[in-house]
Amino acid sequence: MFRILLLVILFLHSTAFALPPIMPLAEVQNGMQGTAYTVVANSGALESFNVRIVGTLQNGKGAANYILAEASGDLINRTNGILQGMSGSPVYINGKLVGAVSAGFKEMTPRTFLITPIESMLKIWGMPDTFVINPYKEKFDEKPAKELRENIDEEIFDKDEISAEENFTEEKTVFIYNGFDSAGLNYLKNTFPDFQQMTLAASNSTPNLKYDATLYNGAPFGVAVVCGDFSVAATGTATLVENNKLLGFGHPFTHTGNVNFFMTDATVIGTIAGEPGNGMRVASVGNIIGRINQDREAGVGGILGQFPSVIPISVIVNDNQYNALMAYNENLVAKLSAAIAYGALSKSADSLAESTVKVAFDIKTDAINGGSFSRENIFYSPTDVGQLAVTELLTALSLVTANTTAESNIFGIDIKIDYEMDRKTASLVKAEPLKKLVKPGETVDLKVTLQPYRKPAEEIIVKYTVPLAAREGKFTLDLHGGGLVPVTQVQAAGVVMPSTKSPAELYKEKFSQLLRSNKNNEIVIKPSVVAKTEKELKEDIKRARKILAQLEKSGKKLPANQPPSKVSTEYIIDNVIQCTLNVDEF
Repeated sequence: MFRILLLVILFLHSTAFALPPIMPLAEVQNGMQGTAYTVVANSGALESFNVRIVGTLQNGKGAANYILAEASGDLINRTNGILQGMSGSPVYINGKLVGAVSAGFKEMTPRTFLITPIESMLKIWGMPDTFVINPYKEKFDEKPAKELRENIDEEIFDKDEISAEENFTEEKTVFIYNGFDSAGLNYLKNTFPDFQQMTLAASNSTPNLKYDATLYNGAPFGVAVVCGDFSVAATGTATLVENNKLLGFGHPFTHTGNVNFFMTDATVIGTIAGEPGNGMRVASVGNIIGRINQDREAGVGGILGQFPSVIPISVIVNDNQYNALMAYNENLVAKLSAAIAYGALSKSADSLAESTVKVAFDIKTDAINGGSFSRENIFYSPTDVGQLAVTELLTALSLVTANTTAESNIFGIDIKIDYEMDRKTASLVKAEPLKKLVKPGETVDLKVTLQPYRKPAEEIIVKYTVPLAAREGKFTLDLHGGGLVPVTQVQAAGVVMPSTKSPAELYKEKFSQLLRSNKNNEIVIKPSVVAKTEKELKEDIKRARKILAQLEKSGKKLPANQPPSKVSTEYIIDNVIQCTLNVDEF
């Protein structure tokens, strides 16, 4: 899969780490004492706290198993318990890695927590990875194994059994964001239900690639879906680093299986004390150091020095430009792009009420011939124009990622938004033909009167070609804004017959339909739909063919099916009117 790849073609100089001895869940006994390692201060120092095993929790047949434990020590006294952000902190007993700090119990002391067994986490490394990242075979320098940072020597104590019926709540991932204002953040939360719990934290607006980054067990790191002027990420703790492979968190990020996310380094800013059990370690994401390829129940897994496929996105709002990199994921691209465009507009405009915006976007993709899909439209809303402004971008990108025959590549997304705090709408007042009698196939000028919102009326000339099938007598036209559909057309909509086209043909046809679709600032002229009998329809076709033959005989050529006339204006047309032509026999 070729998108814009952050390729690792050079030899990578990542420090290798030895796989420490593992303590299987079956060997974990009541009363065992151990040590967990994590970072909670901006000094970056690796600190430890004491762990006492309370019991093992069997979470039902086929479900994950956990270890119940209690934390103590100076660090825990300072933080008033386990903090969000400590997830992934490795726990050792007698020098053996037991698992990762991962979850807390309801209505219990904040010093009580769950450990995800390392056995469950190690399975992540063996799970399939279907994303094609690099056409080259990556190579890594093999270096001597690095010893653990601390000597671990724990004693064993007795403990009581814990019932498997206990009810616990897994720690929720706290997403950190940057670049979004309050309106942009609300849009993001509404778009992504999984992103509800979010907090502001600084991030690197111009992240660099670090080819030789290293992590150690207990170090903070980040997982991000977008980086740059806008970022959405979460930070946690590395549980196990072996050579260039990483395990962390001890619980899911978004729980979406085989993924393609950014792995970043992270800097701890400090801690925030909240209600018991709701304290938080605040950290910011920084440079891109690898790729997260697994997002599973037991935690996340990734590869240092290997980088994800990305989609660069650029948004220009008037004179403000924003740039970001999205980690390619078909399930996120459309909604995330819309959220970034909305966020850029909201930041630049401050208020999106009573505003008009023109949106032009270009999607560079091999989903359609020519390698580019471009669209432009104008939107107005008295409340939140941003909600409307991103709809067509969302639709177009949803089409790109909905290809059922093959995965489509996206090489970049460019968005330009012109914003003004003004209501640029207009109503159609009347339309008059400048010729009293017209013939089938003839083009007639219509004088259309527009009434812009709180501005003087304007007149424009619109050309319309009378259909060949038009009958002698009164011929009624609907004139409407491109974003509106007249009631007569809705009432005439019939049953859609199954298509005989192939999936590939239908896929391309959807793009063509979006490209041809009417724009909000267009006046569309189309014959009013009148219910006809089958006999009348056959007569119309027969008459149209006869007229077409006469035109061709006289040296003139005219398509049998004229498309509806359109004309662009400076306004969003907000109503529907009708106009009547007098048709003479051909």
